[in-house]
Amino acid sequence: MSPISFIVGIFATITAATAQPAAQPGGIRTFRDWAVGCDNGGNCQAVSLVPDDGGSGFDGWDGPVSIVRTAGKDDIFRIRVLFPAREMDRYRMNIDGKLVDTGPIVQGDYPIEIVGTDAEKVAKAIINGRNLVIQGPQGENITQISLAGSSAALRYIDEKQQRAGTATALVARGPREYQPADSEIPTITVDRWDDSKLAPETGDIVALVEKSRCKDERYGLVEDQVFPLGKRGNRFRALVLISCGSGAYNFSSAPFIGEYVANPRATSGWTFAPARFDRQPSWGGEGTDPLLVNASWDERERKLSSYGKGRGLGDCGSAENYIWDGDMFRLTDASAMPECRGAYEWISIWRANYRILEVTTAPAE
Repeated sequence: MSPISFIVGIFATITAATAQPAAQPGGIRTFRDWAVGCDNGGNCQAVSLVPDDGGSGFDGWDGPVSIVRTAGKDDIFRIRVLFPAREMDRYRMNIDGKLVDTGPIVQGDYPIEIVGTDAEKVAKAIINGRNLVIQGPQGENITQISLAGSSAALRYIDEKQQRAGTATALVARGPREYQPADSEIPTITVDRWDDSKLAPETGDIVALVEKSRCKDERYGLVEDQVFPLGKRGNRFRALVLISCGSGAYNFSSAPFIGEYVANPRATSGWTFAPARFDRQPSWGGEGTDPLLVNASWDERERKLSSYGKGRGLGDCGSAENYIWDGDMFRLTDASAMPECRGAYEWISIWRANYRILEVTTAPAE
């Protein structure tokens, strides 16, 4: 490699690994029977919850209502209803006994989806209502939703999107002109190393486990996983996921990055360090080595995922996706639902784009 090529390669690595701000996911608020949150781009979502008043619980509940609104002037507005597949072709939506919307039931993730001005009309009825009932064409019950807290949740969206006091607000309406906030979605620079199949062997993993905090957390059937991360010059890296305890529906893994330096004049084995993240996975907590739940690895995209369920129903928990940037894992999207109250639709709280760094080297002289 020429000196110029070497310098350019080092500069590319430094550029990819630095000067990228850490991810700052948004929070989620609960207003009685509704949860609401926004991501870093200003898009917001409110989701209905099973009533928490000690009453009927899941009786009459067959899925939540989700209200999604984007922050831009395009103002994409959707109301979605989630429920298991049914042999019905149409629905009737009633609020406090009054028909507010009707339409087809379709096959897919969202059997009912209302958009645009129709969605805005329904949202205004939701704000002023107490109970929402969705029925089939013959009066069959599909789901029943408490609207307690819906007005506060939609007012929260007005405030977070800076719509309060404008004609575009749903609750806090006023005469001002709406000016969307300048919320640019970050782009992560990814320094992708050359493909390689070199990875630690069984003996290396056994030694790593013996030195890790997971040594005493392994019981039952355990499965450690190893994935090559590529090579640059004589350096090789690999992702190692160490089994670190499990429950009825959550399986924990401790992520490590292994590095091997090929040197014909000396024998140097693999060295390991806990994987670094720009935003600590939520399951492990801040100030500790990272811990993933129900982890998965996308070898083609080099993305690492964590999906932790708060309970077996899967109606609460947190999920994160990370991209390997050549030096650490960076958060590309995150969603969460802190309330275990029937909301299978988790709220998006972070999103980022990424681009592959193109390294240009000068021709050898």
